[in-house]
Amino acid sequence: MAGLTRRGFGLAGMGALAGAGAVRPAGASNLLNPLTSPRGTIYPGRVRLKQIASVDFRKEENAFAWHVSSMAWSPDGSRLVAESGDGSFLNVIDTASWQLLTRFRVMQARGARLFGFAAGGREMIASRHISSGSTENPPAFSAFETDTGKLLRESDLLPVFLPELLGRPQDLFLQQRRGGQSLTVSPDGNYVFLSFSAIGGRGNTTHRFFGLVFDSSNGRLLGQGEGRNWLLPSISRDNRLAVATSATRLGFSDEIAIFDLPSLTERMSFRAHVRGVRSLAWSPTGDRLASGSSATVPPREAEPIRVWDTSTGEQMAGFSGEFEPIAYLSWHPSGRFVLTSSAKGTGEIGALVQLFPASGGAPLLQHFAPDRVVINGPCFCPRTGRLAWFQQGQILIHEIQGL
Repeated sequence: MAGLTRRGFGLAGMGALAGAGAVRPAGASNLLNPLTSPRGTIYPGRVRLKQIASVDFRKEENAFAWHVSSMAWSPDGSRLVAESGDGSFLNVIDTASWQLLTRFRVMQARGARLFGFAAGGREMIASRHISSGSTENPPAFSAFETDTGKLLRESDLLPVFLPELLGRPQDLFLQQRRGGQSLTVSPDGNYVFLSFSAIGGRGNTTHRFFGLVFDSSNGRLLGQGEGRNWLLPSISRDNRLAVATSATRLGFSDEIAIFDLPSLTERMSFRAHVRGVRSLAWSPTGDRLASGSSATVPPREAEPIRVWDTSTGEQMAGFSGEFEPIAYLSWHPSGRFVLTSSAKGTGEIGALVQLFPASGGAPLLQHFAPDRVVINGPCFCPRTGRLAWFQQGQILIHEIQGL
């Protein structure tokens, strides 16, 4: 089981960066470059970061297996769930004691988040692990009891057309043949959206993309779409689905499309990042959408972080910086601030977390780690605004003071 450390002080021992932010509003002058700065946290204004607890995974036998790729808080903030082992395990943490309640295995996802909450946080929706070589046709998703990991129910099987597409109807090794899979649950817990791609036909020449909407309570298929990639799915509070997609099905995802659930009726689509979209997140109120660029090599995007008006598709704010790709985005529950976690993206090591006003302006705080590729899974508690991220084998929990 993971260990626990409590701290009531700030980030002691962290040296300040040599200069302020790498992110700026469009049209503003560049601030000093943090690439040459020592490790640490800088607070350009009155905002301060205070670490209050940590959950330690460093004593696990296999450090890679327990490496955390993404995290999410339950709606009431009483549980923090961390996806580890390259997406193979879910770790449920009690946020009152910071003790690990349970750990159970789900389908391997390789960095894509594959879980969400239903029934007010008492249930988790995820893709269940199927043993390699099994002839079982896996369900689209499964519901687990959050505190115990007990399997409660499963959805319908995937539509029959998938094994037929692959050219061998008798072959049901769908776990091995589903690629690019992502799963998200609506904030009200009613809908599950699952996307994946399939390659089949003679010589694996057929490539098709699927998006499926299910009722989370009974697993019934409510809607489905095909013909485009459905990447980085995110659902708003009023049940609109945003995905990163592209005008050409096999091209990188440079567009954002918004759909109504459960019908998957398209509302709009717009060009987002010419270098591709890497991260996507709805604001708490659903009136804005934040996106991050996937550029990993020069030339970089002029504005790798952007905020969009979801009623018009118009850009509301844009920020430039030295660090891409923008691997993670998280909105503060007030809707006034966006947190980004980005990588150096040039084959070199260097990770940067920044908090900036969603309406534009200089970053309020920065945390730079020159020995990290990226700081994983930063996310805000929807009730308390506490911030969690994974760094150097630990989940670190912070309070942000002065917002």
